[in-house]
Amino acid sequence: MEIEDLEETEKKNSIVTPRCEKMLNDAMEYYMEKDLPEQAIKLATRFKLLVKIIEIMPGIGTPWKNGIRTAIIKKYRYKVYYRENKTTIDILGIWHTSRGTEFEES
Repeated sequence: MEIEDLEETEKKNSIVTPRCEKMLNDAMEYYMEKDLPEQAIKLATRFKLLVKIIEIMPGIGTPWKNGIRTAIIKKYRYKVYYRENKTTIDILGIWHTSRGTEFEES
């Protein structure tokens, strides 16, 4: 299946929360500070692709808690946290798996 095929499939719209946007920007800044701008761009690209997949197949993620699911950006070891609603999918956060504490729902 090609990405173009996914775009033609029925899907729910996603809403990336301001908190998730900040978390993604922080992750990208980390790569920029390490003088790895190409990695920052690749992370953002993979995040966007994963969100598109979640919009089409929201059940793809692993159940976490309180109706929240997680899906992983494997190469970068980031988990994306999201919740499916009746008409939309809320993208709640992005969290690196090496961090000492787990993502906190707020």
